[in-house]
Amino acid sequence: MSGTAELTGVGVRRFTRRATARRADTSWLTLGGDVLSALTTAGVVVAVLGGAFSALRGRIAARPPAPATDLPGELTAAVAALVVAAGVVALLSRLGPLSATPAAAAWWLPLPADRRGLLRGDLQRVGAVAVVSAVVVALPVVLAAPAAPTVAEAAVTVLAAALLALTAVGVLVLLQARALTGWVAPVAGSLATAAVVVPAVLGTVGPAGPAPTWAPTAPDLPLPVLGGVPLLVAAVALLAADRVGGRVPAGALRERGTAVLVASVSALSLDTRELGRALGTPVHPPRRARRWARVRTPWQAVVAGDLAVTTRSPWRWGQLAIGTALPVLAARTDGLGGVPALVAVAVVAGWSLAAVALGEPARQAHGAPAADRLLPLGARDVVRARAVVPLAGLMVVCAVSAGLVGLGWEWAALGAATAPAWAGAAVRGGYRPELDWSGPVLSSPMGAVPTGVAVTLVRGLDLGVLGTVPLVAGLLLGAVPPLLLGVALGWSLLLGLVAVETARRTGP
Repeated sequence: MSGTAELTGVGVRRFTRRATARRADTSWLTLGGDVLSALTTAGVVVAVLGGAFSALRGRIAARPPAPATDLPGELTAAVAALVVAAGVVALLSRLGPLSATPAAAAWWLPLPADRRGLLRGDLQRVGAVAVVSAVVVALPVVLAAPAAPTVAEAAVTVLAAALLALTAVGVLVLLQARALTGWVAPVAGSLATAAVVVPAVLGTVGPAGPAPTWAPTAPDLPLPVLGGVPLLVAAVALLAADRVGGRVPAGALRERGTAVLVASVSALSLDTRELGRALGTPVHPPRRARRWARVRTPWQAVVAGDLAVTTRSPWRWGQLAIGTALPVLAARTDGLGGVPALVAVAVVAGWSLAAVALGEPARQAHGAPAADRLLPLGARDVVRARAVVPLAGLMVVCAVSAGLVGLGWEWAALGAATAPAWAGAAVRGGYRPELDWSGPVLSSPMGAVPTGVAVTLVRGLDLGVLGTVPLVAGLLLGAVPPLLLGVALGWSLLLGLVAVETARRTGP
């Protein structure tokens, strides 16, 4: 950049881009090959997803309708899309959407150039990521519809999702410029929780009268109006976001950029523990002090501390509610409820989410083991005390969830019998060791990862899945024999003891 050139944000970005290109080893031929490879991969993924969902749709249609399924498949697909969209919006509100990496914050932000031009490239990248995420979310929902969609219907739906994502990015930038993004993540989490819990409750209670025959249809509007209004709204939101982008404080940009850097590095190295710390929600102190009058022994102090950590975060309550309602939602949905394998997948997903929520005290104890070492308890006793709160919480979650899935007390008993395995899984996952980078590494599309990364990722979840085997057997049988209850309880207790013992070896 010459001395007489105007120092603008666009000029700084152009100079950085050209300097990077002069020092890069990538040629236009290599770049074209990468683009072609990415497009080919995307086409293969779309073809595989389309074939898989088409085969699943035909298999579901060939099965007889299952009893006690009152929710249409379109509603459950919309709920899934809403939950994923709420998660993406909450993630964007935590990480930006505008941010500055430590390098950019050290070089770009102090320059006497307009910050609006400096951040325009970041806004474009976030918009592109939002569009890709919207397509990834909308395409499976369209392909999973009970009726096979046409190419035009699929294209219109995906385009509408992309425009909605761009609108959300623009609105988030407007809120970020006014430092008002703090309420976005809690509202998105509450919306996702209500979207899962309310249909599950309605599907279980059943309609008071005859079930309405509703099917989603597009409004009877001209095509220019139907497609032009979302496009206009998205364009206005992005233009307004570009206009106020320069008003975001440098401190907020630097803080969000550090979080983005840590989260991206953790995701590429498959370090879910560090990723959770980077995306962790702030925990506010309680409004009034709590008095634990009945806490008299060290192990009771551990249980009381775990209970305080679990209950003071609204996110944990939302995770427990979603974990309880997700299997019920799958069991009450037309088509899904008649396929035991799909209900079992929903059970594992929901109870895993509940176990992660109740394993937060163990994760914090693993990150700061000094507090546990000050207690007059051995390592085994500390880990056993850590399992009390997950066991109590998961007994409620598993019993209520399984009881509503099977609509019977015996199913609730089977779910409660599975709780010890999931409680042990929560503690085992919380005390899992850090990734070992001192040994050999593997080459992956995301970079180098340790050879034992797969074992570390599934540590805890493996025993939880094994503990769910008796429930899966009950789903396949369609009933819960008394022998199955005894086998499930013994098997679950054995897995819980194994989980606590293996957690003790890597614990405090």
